[in-house]
Amino acid sequence: MVARESSFNSNAKNPKSTAAGLFQFLDGTRKNYGGNSVNWSDPYEQAKAGLKYIKDRYGTPQKALEFWDKNKWY
Repeated sequence: MVARESSFNSNAKNPKSTAAGLFQFLDGTRKNYGGNSVNWSDPYEQAKAGLKYIKDRYGTPQKALEFWDKNKWY
């Protein structure tokens, strides 16, 4: 999904929303996954938060990918 969301660009930004980074976290989601305590410019920190988000919301990366394939977002 990272390839689909950001093309593995940790500086990716969506011009139509607040989505940014590898996993294209929205501002509101970022608050729930570390907020200001996470260095969001660090790809490793982005990846840790993104994997936790996937686990919390979908359980597995496979289920997250299935959702993305159906909806083109996750």
